[in-house]
Amino acid sequence: MEGLPYDIHLQILEQLIPSTDSDESILVLISCLKASASLRTAASVSRLWEPHYRVRYTICDPAKEQSRRQSTGGDWRLMYLERRRIDLKTLDILFKIVTERGSGRLERAREVNTMFSFDAWNVLEIAANYPLLETFCESGAPGKRPVPPHAVPIRFWAQMLLGAIARSDAVRTWGRLISNDTPQTLELSFACLSSFFAYPPMKILSQLEELTALCKTYFIERQIPLDPAEFTSDAGKLRLVCSSICDFLWNCGFEAANGHQFEMLQNRFPHLFLTTHKATIPISLVYVFVCIAQKLGVMAAPVDFPNRVLAIVSSPHPDVSDVFVDVFGSRTQAILTFHDDFLAQTGITAISMLRDFTPASSTAMLVRASRNVLVPFYNFPAGAGAVPEHMLHTAFYASLVVNVIFMNDRGHLLNIMKHINQFLLDLLPVLVDSLAPLLNSRLQEQLTAHCKAVIEDEQDAAATSHPRSALTREVKFFVGMVFKHAVHGYVGYICGWNPSCAAAEDWIRKMGVDRLSRGRHQPFYQVLTQSGSSRYVAEDNIRPTCLESADVRRIFIDAPEAGRYFEDLTQVDGRARFLLSPELNAAYPDDEAFGDRWLKQKED
Repeated sequence: MEGLPYDIHLQILEQLIPSTDSDESILVLISCLKASASLRTAASVSRLWEPHYRVRYTICDPAKEQSRRQSTGGDWRLMYLERRRIDLKTLDILFKIVTERGSGRLERAREVNTMFSFDAWNVLEIAANYPLLETFCESGAPGKRPVPPHAVPIRFWAQMLLGAIARSDAVRTWGRLISNDTPQTLELSFACLSSFFAYPPMKILSQLEELTALCKTYFIERQIPLDPAEFTSDAGKLRLVCSSICDFLWNCGFEAANGHQFEMLQNRFPHLFLTTHKATIPISLVYVFVCIAQKLGVMAAPVDFPNRVLAIVSSPHPDVSDVFVDVFGSRTQAILTFHDDFLAQTGITAISMLRDFTPASSTAMLVRASRNVLVPFYNFPAGAGAVPEHMLHTAFYASLVVNVIFMNDRGHLLNIMKHINQFLLDLLPVLVDSLAPLLNSRLQEQLTAHCKAVIEDEQDAAATSHPRSALTREVKFFVGMVFKHAVHGYVGYICGWNPSCAAAEDWIRKMGVDRLSRGRHQPFYQVLTQSGSSRYVAEDNIRPTCLESADVRRIFIDAPEAGRYFEDLTQVDGRARFLLSPELNAAYPDDEAFGDRWLKQKED
């Protein structure tokens, strides 16, 4: 390429294909920047870098992106190189989180959130989806990218960092509602419920924009008015627009949940009810309706109606009455009046209607949404197709945070503190930096003290290791072993042990430990079950086992925390053991070799 003219160089470089997870095209551009003057000039052209930037960097911190555009003069090459620098710094921090123990990883999570926030999103998303070893993949699956060292724990901690970034942003967004709750805040604040599942709110907003564009096309095809000046001045046309938005939603696959669908956790969170669970509950349908209506220029808001959430649509013209929309029941009747049986059955009178049929705040909708999770929490469907435990815990966490912020509920704060170890990297960026400043002084003090205690526990854990010695000779099993519980029958993975029971006396009495054949004076094991629950199990109840192929492929789906502790799996003659992550190797330095010897033995 050296002897070719500049315009030919440019045309060749324009053929490079942008990619979200491959650096091949970018490495070509970077190498050209180091070549001849002609190639360097061609590779420096801003527009060459634009498609690569747009494909690779789909999520950003809006304020940082604006600053980046200003400082680079909108040069896509300079912007790409700046994001690339952020990527490399983020990956360096992530690797330290994976390989180090103790409270340092908590500070590193705060560092990523403070320095980069959503600017680190795309590279962390790539890391959270690193390819797995063949052990955990479908047999005959097509070849993948090379598996990097420590791919499994990298995936786990990258996902934890994504969650910390999204949840910190959600808490700050909700905090702003305390002083600025307007009809326009509903879209973003409700989208932030999905942030607790590491789903960025800008994706929800983008999905709603796409729905609105489709709705406009739907209106044009049916000659339904789209000009707000036309339909807001005519009561009949305003009703037509409202009922037509409902019809559009049904046309897109949305529907009223019934029977078991109504009880499903998934229809309570935007990233799910906008995609895979469109048969959903009233509040979710009203949210979609209101967001689309507002984008069409309709003055719409939810109504926190006692029976079920409705929508109210207003006109700036005083002679056009408010329209009340039952989105959930719109297949039968979308527009409600004072005389409808629906209202009579709920005991609503004309007087109380004035109180109950007023636009609800974003805060009221968030609190109601959270209670739709908390009230039936222990009754969500179990068995086949049940919600995974980690998803239940995440939904619980989101709902608790809403109630702590807006209701200053101490009980819910205690629950957050009780379960925060499942969201360890949230400790500083979410709880200390984002949530604590929103609380009253008493709750703030309690939360800060608890977070400090967790940090001290992490420091203590990092300073402790469990080598095999004469004192631990009776510990028969090891970290990484797969077992079946002798009494309850569940399968689990050992991730820690004590030479004797280290639980509190109350727990020992409650669980009847002293009734076991060896009582409390036997090794006890910290374990993770196949479903992701943590347990503390006596050695008497440990039975070595192995995993079926289908179960191996689902390990990190059903029990994501397994990715924190394990990297690979070896199975021989009905026995199985995991290879340990750097964190577990440091905590139990002799167990890798111990497990290897055990696996090769002919008998227990």
